[in-house]
Amino acid sequence: MTTQEWPLGRFFSFLTKQYIGKLAQRMEHTPVERYYFPLYLIGKNNGLACQQELANQLLTDKVSLVRILDALESDGFIERKTNPCDRRQHLLSITPKAEPWILEIEKGIKETNDYFFSLLDPSLHANFELILTELITKTQEIPADQFEIFYNKK
Repeated sequence: MTTQEWPLGRFFSFLTKQYIGKLAQRMEHTPVERYYFPLYLIGKNNGLACQQELANQLLTDKVSLVRILDALESDGFIERKTNPCDRRQHLLSITPKAEPWILEIEKGIKETNDYFFSLLDPSLHANFELILTELITKTQEIPADQFEIFYNKK
């Protein structure tokens, strides 16, 4: 079987596993064990972003986000505070435990990205990002159950 026969998701799954493994290896000296990017975004918007805004930035659903936030809160990295202007919202902020690691996460993500791009011919970098961005843009608003499926009908 050639890779041309693979489902596209298989490529993403493999690359995600490789990427997360490399990033986790880069971050092993920190107390942060997972959810690096969500913690980084919370740190960069410290106390100013609500859960819905973070879900939008991460392109994830509310249920998945709550799981992430529960883990980060349980690890002592974030706090959720009721928004005084809108009591239905929770504002997210980092704790003193997380504060020293936000720049380290930023650096780790950049170095991991640079490592993966170093594996590609430089002429492919812009196209790679463009293709992924276009796929995200064109699919993010379409619920999975509304994707058209085409069958070979005889």
